[in-house]
Amino acid sequence: MKQYARSGGKLLLEHKGQVFSPAQIYQQVWKDVAFGTENTVAVHIRHLREKLEYDPANPRYLKVVWGRGYKMEDDNG
Repeated sequence: MKQYARSGGKLLLEHKGQVFSPAQIYQQVWKDVAFGTENTVAVHIRHLREKLEYDPANPRYLKVVWGRGYKMEDDNG
């Protein structure tokens, strides 16, 4: 899981502000076709938040863009 956490975190950190769908994240991290993988990605994002955020329940950096996916914001939001 650590390898995947690094991969997902790296993807989002290298493309701050860019929104990635759950399918895009799955395909980039697991190098496999994404089909019914939304829960897998949601758990992955939760684990990343637990490592990155001061308060994972109220994320400041790793944000949901409803209906589209996830993005990493910088300090300025």
